[in-house]
Amino acid sequence: METEITCQVINPNDVTLPLKDGEMLVSDVIELGPHGTTFRKPVTVQMQYNSKSLDGATEAVVWVSEDRSQWKELETSRKGEDSVAVSVDHFSIFAVISQPKQDKFTVPTEGFKLTSSTQPAVQISFPEQAVDTETPVTIQVQEVPKRAVEDIKAKDESFQNLVGTSPIVNVETVSTSEVQFHKPVTVRVPHPQHYMDIRHEGPTKLRVMSCEEGTEDWMDVTDNVTISRVTEEFVEFEVTHFTRWIVIVVTDIFGDTEELGPIRLKTLCRWLQHRPVQFILMQRDDNTNEFVVECTPAEDAEGKHAALLQMGYKGPLPTKSAIDLFEGQVVEIALVGNVSIATFGLGSSTKQHITFHSQRGSRHQMQIMALKATDQHGLDGKGSAAFFALPRVEVVKQKRTAYLRKRHEKLAHPPGRKLQEPTFLCQLPVHVPIGSTDQVSADAEDSKSLERVGKYFYFIKEAVSIDWRDLAFHLGFKWADIDNIASKDGNHDDKSRCMDMLQEWKKKKGDAATIEVLMEALSKAGLQSVVDGLKKYSLEVGNYGKTPPARGEDASNPP
Repeated sequence: METEITCQVINPNDVTLPLKDGEMLVSDVIELGPHGTTFRKPVTVQMQYNSKSLDGATEAVVWVSEDRSQWKELETSRKGEDSVAVSVDHFSIFAVISQPKQDKFTVPTEGFKLTSSTQPAVQISFPEQAVDTETPVTIQVQEVPKRAVEDIKAKDESFQNLVGTSPIVNVETVSTSEVQFHKPVTVRVPHPQHYMDIRHEGPTKLRVMSCEEGTEDWMDVTDNVTISRVTEEFVEFEVTHFTRWIVIVVTDIFGDTEELGPIRLKTLCRWLQHRPVQFILMQRDDNTNEFVVECTPAEDAEGKHAALLQMGYKGPLPTKSAIDLFEGQVVEIALVGNVSIATFGLGSSTKQHITFHSQRGSRHQMQIMALKATDQHGLDGKGSAAFFALPRVEVVKQKRTAYLRKRHEKLAHPPGRKLQEPTFLCQLPVHVPIGSTDQVSADAEDSKSLERVGKYFYFIKEAVSIDWRDLAFHLGFKWADIDNIASKDGNHDDKSRCMDMLQEWKKKKGDAATIEVLMEALSKAGLQSVVDGLKKYSLEVGNYGKTPPARGEDASNPP
């Protein structure tokens, strides 16, 4: 039996990637289908990625997801110069992520010393009988450049007493539960002043900071660990469990005991992930309701602006000043003034989002219309698009959730987290001529017509495929009618059967065959992802005469 394989490039705006410090998306997000297809023997999936962003301290790994939000790392079977391969037994959604290189060790009961391959000054020493069984351990080292400390001190007065830091060391035991050490384990890191080659006159003090997995809060744990040895070149301290560690040097003014608080150090660590970006907002020259937003590294902004001009867009140069965003930052776009996102009766949201990825395109299209007040006529739509950084997504691997909850309780970390507010970034002007809005309104009404409903069938049959029988049932077909469609000559695969079924439904129901009915049936059939796709494609599919994108095409890019 032959199986038709599909490959679709997913817009990064449509997935949630829980990137941690030092991680970035370096490939397209690919969905291989039919989704959930299983194989009798493992098959190899090879992913291409942008290798320019990697260096000796980083590596490329493949993440997989079933629902676009929960991800796990796959074991790499083969690596090339700009590709990485994994073995899988079913199809899902795949992405290549750059991360600090991970060293893997197995610690025996006889004791062991682990040395980082990227930073040999980082060592973990297990004494004999520290563990009672062989224990797999991983080490990741994230370098902290000297300029990071210099820049953050120049921008934030609260860092003036910071002299230097060690690299960030992340040590984990590969286990679903907490591993108990029967004896303290010694962690060695470079001395911050030696690591950053800093000469400082005056008294200083060392502080050991830790950050538990699943949080971004760095806590001063100097009083909870034993600093066993300090030389000009390194610092050693003893721990009873593993997490993320960093050692800092701060000035000691008259024996001041004030600590560098967790929020401040979090700012420094987040700064390492920040990139200066600029926003571009441009308008289609031949369709003034169509806008495109680009969120791009500052050094690429002028080139992206020039490229959009060549594609038929018009608009001012990018925002004058760069804004710092971290990898995977989700930005909400809100309209202010007498302008609004055009909606067309398909549940499309007025909330728009764009996600920043420095190594991949961050582009978002939207249709904007002028708002008419009851006592005003003939006014152009004038306002602005305001950009807000949403709180960072924190996703904990499900298998470690119970363990992490216990760790947080033991350390007196409250389990609940205060909801953070979006942060205003900038705003750009929007001008929509009133004449074009009239056309949008007319198109919106037209999209509710029966003729327009049929334009969604191509997308639906591509997305539904093997699940067409479930959709048919919830559209009111009897099983005998479904079997007749399945056995009809010319219906050689599930996609053609799905299209035949949709056309038959349209013929039978007439004016009652509406998009709303179709979306309700899709939802009842457990095909919510197709409903979400219809909402997203509604502007392009139903209202501007365009054919829905085929699977494998990126609907986010302008024509």
